[in-house]
Amino acid sequence: MRGDLVIVDNPLVKYYLTILRDHRTTPKIFRDYIRRLGFILGYEASRYLRWKKVFVETPLAKSEGLEIGKPVLIVGILGASIPMIEGIWDALPWAGLGLVAARRHEYPDRVEVDVYYERLPEDLSIYTILLIDPMLATGKTIVKVVKKLRDRKARDIIILTIISSKPGIEYIRRELGNIPIITVAIDPLLNDKFFIVPGLGDAGDRGLSHDYVEEKRV
Repeated sequence: MRGDLVIVDNPLVKYYLTILRDHRTTPKIFRDYIRRLGFILGYEASRYLRWKKVFVETPLAKSEGLEIGKPVLIVGILGASIPMIEGIWDALPWAGLGLVAARRHEYPDRVEVDVYYERLPEDLSIYTILLIDPMLATGKTIVKVVKKLRDRKARDIIILTIISSKPGIEYIRRELGNIPIITVAIDPLLNDKFFIVPGLGDAGDRGLSHDYVEEKRV
């Protein structure tokens, strides 16, 4: 997979995304459906991993199968990606995990990003890296993180996201070239706060909030 942009086109995926877009969806349900889409994105990414043929003995005969041929490292951008990572781990339970954290700085005419935390192996050259962020908005966070990964010799990187913006994809192409992206949907616009439109709002706020409703006591 080189330079591909893969849009996961499936009725069940579209249904899951509909639940996420709906402003009435509670945080618990929101997290659950982020996780479900994470599993599907992990499944889709498995097509592009490196596998090798093996033979195993069944109770009756020898059978040809597959096992992973190159280690996989999930790299999650902390916050909204947490339930998505869990879903990908359900699909690829033998994968390792690295974490980064980034913060956005919003200005009237632009948004800037700095990466302030990294928990990653020093040498990433041995891995296929699945870089996880539910929302690819401006693309600046992804670009910053990919450059950090490449500083650690990463060469085989696939971006997994739920909703991508068209401007964000264009920015990534300009900055990173034909890096592979697997996404569920591409939305056309960013608003003046640099959120994806129609999008699903702030994935971190919606997914990491609580469901507690205080009872009124008479």
